[in-house]
Amino acid sequence: MRKADYALRDQNGIAIFYVLLWKRKSITLNLFDDYWRDVHGPVCARLPGQHQYWQFHLAHNQGDLWPIIDGIEYTTRLEDQFDGIAELTFETEVDRQTWFKAAAILMDDEHNLFSKAIGYNTTPGNSKTYIDCIPTGDPNGELGILKFHVMVKKADAVSVDEFHKYITDSFAAAVALSDSVLKFRLHLFEEVDNSRPDAAGVSHYEPPQKQYQAAFEIAFSNPLEMEKFFASKEYEKAVKDQAKYIKQINPFPERAAYTFVYNGQITLAGQRSSTVADLIVNLGATNQLKEDITSLMLDQKLIISNSNGFSNASINQLQNTANSPIKTRNNYYKDLAADYSRPGLVTPYVAKKLIEDAEKYVAMKEKTQPQISPNYTLQQIEQENKEWWPTHCEALRQGRGDILTGEYRDDLVYFCQDGPYQGLEQQKEREQHWWALIAQPGVTMCWPIVMFHGDVTFFEWKCVDDETNETLAKGNVTWMRRGHRGGCYLKTEQLTFYRDVFAPSGLLKLLTTA
Repeated sequence: MRKADYALRDQNGIAIFYVLLWKRKSITLNLFDDYWRDVHGPVCARLPGQHQYWQFHLAHNQGDLWPIIDGIEYTTRLEDQFDGIAELTFETEVDRQTWFKAAAILMDDEHNLFSKAIGYNTTPGNSKTYIDCIPTGDPNGELGILKFHVMVKKADAVSVDEFHKYITDSFAAAVALSDSVLKFRLHLFEEVDNSRPDAAGVSHYEPPQKQYQAAFEIAFSNPLEMEKFFASKEYEKAVKDQAKYIKQINPFPERAAYTFVYNGQITLAGQRSSTVADLIVNLGATNQLKEDITSLMLDQKLIISNSNGFSNASINQLQNTANSPIKTRNNYYKDLAADYSRPGLVTPYVAKKLIEDAEKYVAMKEKTQPQISPNYTLQQIEQENKEWWPTHCEALRQGRGDILTGEYRDDLVYFCQDGPYQGLEQQKEREQHWWALIAQPGVTMCWPIVMFHGDVTFFEWKCVDDETNETLAKGNVTWMRRGHRGGCYLKTEQLTFYRDVFAPSGLLKLLTTA
């Protein structure tokens, strides 16, 4: 049975720039990988307009991976063996042109790396992900699967339109039905713009006879699944009459993939380089994800905070403009992994890591409630609750009802204005409507206040309409949570919905349930 399909996450990147890259002959492949990934990539990531930016580091095509069909060529000449693909996606053609205008800064760096760079464009609708069962959409390294980037040339006797129609209506439609295919993403190319001038010895010219008219990304969980695909009825259907439409198929195995921009935001790899990002993740260095370090590394702005969250400069300004003391608000997110006090403060990269942490904390919950003791102190429990808090916020924003239910103990006691409720089943029946409403598209949930004391966590929340800035719901909650080992055993809540009370079925379907 096929796993969850994440294909829709690519749908907003409708205009594509797809660049085949040949390394300089004078540098090693390792040096090419390191410089392209850790030096060139972060520079490109800072240019405006991008929705997604991936680097695919490839092995050469040896011509023995694909079943042979008479009349189709599968080998690649030595001079045509490239070493990587940069794929950039944009939400509009205007965004792509904005990036092109800014990309001149990259030309000075190209000669350090590349001998040749051939860029293909696709028009809106001509790049599509048909199936994607790979959970990670923003990889940073090897994925542990078989993945290929396959370049395709049309047969001489057919037109580009006839070729595109065959690729989409016959080939892609059949391939996407195979349960053995983990991912299938197709690009239909425009003719290469050979008017681009060469840059410091880097060729941008590709003669028409060498140009590709399509490419696809295809992945399998292991070699057995790949062979099952080639032996399947879906593949047999996909390649029917293929030699009539296709002249050449060149599969390039993927060695590793890196993400520098995702959903319009620069990733940690884009901010700090892929290698540094890997070190931060492996060490769990959440302080490196906080606003003060991000601001310093990206904008060279130093934020010096006092215990109340105000910078020294802000405090001096307040003192100079008032004769009497002014009580300033607390920074409730100081020393926490992420700030959920308002929209727009959490990057997709941090959000992804917090969901992973949330799943880990749920798995740590013990069947028997642990006792407070010298071996499990209130101080430790309070610290664990502070670690858990940002993961809870992100789970709510993403509608992860499976995680939210997992945070509760089976014998939960839940007090609210239409309660009390006892146990998980009563809790789920009530809260699923609230979760669906507060996590619905176009609405952002925020927690401006959160306080911790031992196994007590108190917070205030509100839901803000992204377009109108209207508050559609708000409330305050107290949790009794015995750290990661215990989970929540008592919850009290006062909440008010201004726009809805019960979620419609369409929103309930968006909620991930336990």
